[in-house]
Amino acid sequence: MKDSASKKSNPPKDDRPLLGLAMIVKDGGQLFAELMAEAKPWVDEIIVGDTGSSDQSIAAAEVQGAQVLDVPWTNDFSAARNAVLEHCTARWILILDADEKIAPQGWREIHQWVTERTEQSQLVAANLETRNYLPGRHGKRGWRLVPQPDPQALPDGAPAPGYAPSLKIRLFPNFENIRFAGILHETVESSVDAHNIPAVDLHVAIHHFGMLEEDLGKNQRYLELSRAKTTAEPHNAGAWSEQSDCATACGLFNEALAALDRALILEPVNIAWRLTAGWLLKVTGQLDQADLQLNAVAGSAGVTDEQLSEACHLRAQVAMQKGCSERVPHLMAIAMRLAPGNGHLLNTLGVWHLKEGRAQEAQSALVKAVALLPDQADPLLNLALLFEAARQPEQALKFVLQALALAPKSPKAQKLQIRINEAIAI
Repeated sequence: MKDSASKKSNPPKDDRPLLGLAMIVKDGGQLFAELMAEAKPWVDEIIVGDTGSSDQSIAAAEVQGAQVLDVPWTNDFSAARNAVLEHCTARWILILDADEKIAPQGWREIHQWVTERTEQSQLVAANLETRNYLPGRHGKRGWRLVPQPDPQALPDGAPAPGYAPSLKIRLFPNFENIRFAGILHETVESSVDAHNIPAVDLHVAIHHFGMLEEDLGKNQRYLELSRAKTTAEPHNAGAWSEQSDCATACGLFNEALAALDRALILEPVNIAWRLTAGWLLKVTGQLDQADLQLNAVAGSAGVTDEQLSEACHLRAQVAMQKGCSERVPHLMAIAMRLAPGNGHLLNTLGVWHLKEGRAQEAQSALVKAVALLPDQADPLLNLALLFEAARQPEQALKFVLQALALAPKSPKAQKLQIRINEAIAI
């Protein structure tokens, strides 16, 4: 009896490592090597599944003491990640990608978090926000500027002015039945829920660099995987939304719209998806349907100021395309009141004034747009159009050349340059 009581009051000591980093990689490059070196002081084990690297990724992992596994690629991200999890021994597992980083203060907060939860014997998972950086001041819905000051700043600063955020579980207890699901955009949420483990937000940013440069081959591979996922999971609204995003990245807007329609049938109250559907309808020339969809966004319960601003902005663009200019002032006034520092709104306002023959008002709006969007070609091209209309081709050419410096492959800029040079030559 005495021995039994002693065992109850003194549970076996858990000698497992505290925090493990679990990753998959294929040709991670210099960014991956830097991540390995930066993670080393903060984690107690690193398990890397290599799916076929031909660069120095394996060496970069091994030099930091990582255990590298040869994981055959089967077109299934979950299968690859779960193969890595089978080899993890730490009490807590952190998931990162090869094109991501965490700032030093973020690593410190993660380590402190798992230490405190371990001391308190808390079983809980953590949601971390991924900053998906995008080139320039992007027009993507949900895009936001990097905060200033930025408590999660990397030592070298942000790689872009802003990002599209996403939130999901990246840190969780090492239970054998917590595994990833989904062949693409895989998550552990369902298995964490099955264990009745709560998930809380840990305010640490994961800086994701993978969307800064367009990779057409990667976009096509992801689209094929997303199609396979919706075939396997036809009642998964999120999977249809993922296919829509992948199709959009490949320029297949009709497929993107069809996939998003399926998502909205399954989850009709998703405001962000409805807003994207309105944009896709506008892009594909279905202007009446676009206006109806965007009007539904504006009337939705729970719509944010940012979403309402974008809905009004898109409706104003639709009205301009339909020749209903009388609707534009009211819609743009609402959009700009809700998002006064949005340069894309000022660019649209400048275009509207230009179409209506108000050159002075157009120039004022476009000059402000250029200041707010210093790495975007569109406001510069619209200023070029303004001066071309005013029969000032030399001034117009100046703005075209500035636009070409930012977007040298822009067909619009190239055509405008040819036309203005011809006007100058006459």
